[in-house]
Amino acid sequence: MDLFKISANKLLPLERSSFKLEREIQRLLEANLGDVFGIRFLVSEFSTGDKHPGRIDSLGLDENGTPVIIEYKLSSNQAVINQALYYLDWLVDHRGDFEMLVQKTLGSGVSVDWTAPRVLCVAEDFSHYDTYAVKTIGANIELWKYRVFAGEYLAVELVGGGDAGRGGKKTSGPAKGGVAKGKGVGVAVAYSAEEHLAKAKGQLRAVADELFEYLSGLGDDVIASPVKLYVAFRTTRNFCCLEVHAKHVFLYLALDPAVGADCALCRDVRQIGHFGTGDLEVRVERADQVARAKELAKLAYEKSAG
Repeated sequence: MDLFKISANKLLPLERSSFKLEREIQRLLEANLGDVFGIRFLVSEFSTGDKHPGRIDSLGLDENGTPVIIEYKLSSNQAVINQALYYLDWLVDHRGDFEMLVQKTLGSGVSVDWTAPRVLCVAEDFSHYDTYAVKTIGANIELWKYRVFAGEYLAVELVGGGDAGRGGKKTSGPAKGGVAKGKGVGVAVAYSAEEHLAKAKGQLRAVADELFEYLSGLGDDVIASPVKLYVAFRTTRNFCCLEVHAKHVFLYLALDPAVGADCALCRDVRQIGHFGTGDLEVRVERADQVARAKELAKLAYEKSAG
């Protein structure tokens, strides 16, 4: 990953720089988790207790209400995947502790979606062994590579993680529905993209399928995350939430609603309660409306991708 400055039709390479301590990248991202990853920061250096000893670098809650663990490394090492699995296991086994932390930090009205808890491993680089491991394991672990340029620019890039989902695209949720039990907290349902798409009836099913495939294929950096009420599509953060019903499909896009001012399918939902994220709603009922929906979805993706 290189970065160039454009000057008078010349490309001037920006010099790479590095952090000296893991704590530097950790503090920088913790202060900006919302802007970079769409994650609400909860706590730093969280102790997992005596029976399951360890210290999680950062804990957060993403835009879909999903618990997130973030671990930072200056560079890859052999322990990064094992450490991620260790903390993910702790999180699923201590849902009550995590929900108490959410209520204490963000308020009692904030709900937690346990469909697919995530681990983000952030490092300056990862080996091909790391990327192969997360692909083979199938756990909800994402590998994010960062680069610092000229001491004042930071770039992040997804280089591995997410299960192989429908159509071979990355999904952060399970590929099939199922259940997962946590100690003392009952049963949590795991949702799949197929379950959401199956809600569409008749000819709308083909419309829902086409929109799903289009959103998933907008870029190699797109991850589809099925949760209870919708499928979220994200790069570093959500750019679209796909909500499927029997007779219509909603796309909630991370766009200024003014973009859809002349669109009969669009509605400004900034002041209207809805599931998922995004201020612009696009309602699709027929095949002849798909092209316009795709245009707007692409704008939201391009905005998200920078």
